[in-house]
Amino acid sequence: MRKLILITALGIGMTGANAFGSDYRSNEYRVGYVNPHRDSLEREVNHLNGMLSRVQWQLRRYHADWRMRRDVQNISREVSRLNYRYRHGEYNHARLGREVDRLHDRLHAIEQQLRVRPGDRYRWY
Repeated sequence: MRKLILITALGIGMTGANAFGSDYRSNEYRVGYVNPHRDSLEREVNHLNGMLSRVQWQLRRYHADWRMRRDVQNISREVSRLNYRYRHGEYNHARLGREVDRLHDRLHAIEQQLRVRPGDRYRWY
């Protein structure tokens, strides 16, 4: 019985020591550290890709004219370039963020021109 209590106490003591022992180091040196700016930019790029696919679907569903199709095709090319630069690390964070916002606004404007039903709209938040 004493051995069981001793082993349990040692286990609890060592677990607590590990939790507090690593706090002295800054975030950059921790294993598995994720840069919050890159994570935020990754979410924005993924969100833009989702918006593009949704607007392309809306073009087919609502039978858009050739001008809107051409605009979405141009936006699609720009999104492809943006994805390439993001995946290969060839970007300035602020500039890429502004470009994502600009493309986001263009896609939103196309969606409004199509007069999409409320249930078919992409959630822009």
